[in-house]
Formats: sequence, C-alpha cells, structure tokens
Amino acid sequence: GRGGLPRERACMRILHLAKYYWPRSGGMERVVQGLAEGAAAWATELARSVLDQFVVTRDATLTEGSQGEWSWLLQQAASGGGLVEVTVSAWHQNDRARAVSLSVTVPEAGP
Repeated sequence: GRGGLPRERACMRILHLAKYYWPRSGGMERVVQGLAEGAAAWATELARSVLDQFVVTRDATLTEGSQGEWSWLLQQAASGGGLVEVTVSAWHQNDRARAVSLSVTVPEAGP
C-alpha cells in the first residue's frame, strides 16, 4: 500500500458535494471539478500499470481484477503481422460507463 499502509487501509471513499458544477464558473465549482478529474487520473494510472505489467510478464491472471474500489478489464485482439492489440479499461466501483481505456500494440510472442 501507499506510505507503508496495508492496501485495505490505503483505500477510502470520498463524496464531493457542491451546489453547482462545471460549466458553471466559480471557485468551488473549479475545486470540485479538479477533484473529479483526479479520480479519472487514478483510473488512467491503474490502466497504465496493468498494461505495463501485462506487456512485460504476459500474465494471464491480469485479464480482469480489482484494487480496492477500482476494477479493470484487459482484452487482446490480433492486429495482423504478428502483432496483438492489448487494451485495458479501468473504472471506479460500478461506474463502468466512465471507464478509461488505454491500448498498445505488441508482438504476439511474449517477452
């Protein structure tokens, strides 16, 4: 976990409450937007980490999983010429509609 804490203690739930939200312009609206965008950045980092680990190890157990309140799905599709496209989608809890997806094309043969 982060900062030496066990993983189960490193996760938390955060609820952002604001009277208004973007595109309404104001100080509080910008702060809440920044916090929400930070969650999207975390999903991107999770997808990148899973993708990096899979490209290096080709570990089949990475096909789907979760870390705390975050989940991911890894998919592969042949793209011809001995290459495969690997896509990882990551999302928070039951909000798969807002999943972040990253893709990379790699050789079919593992490391």
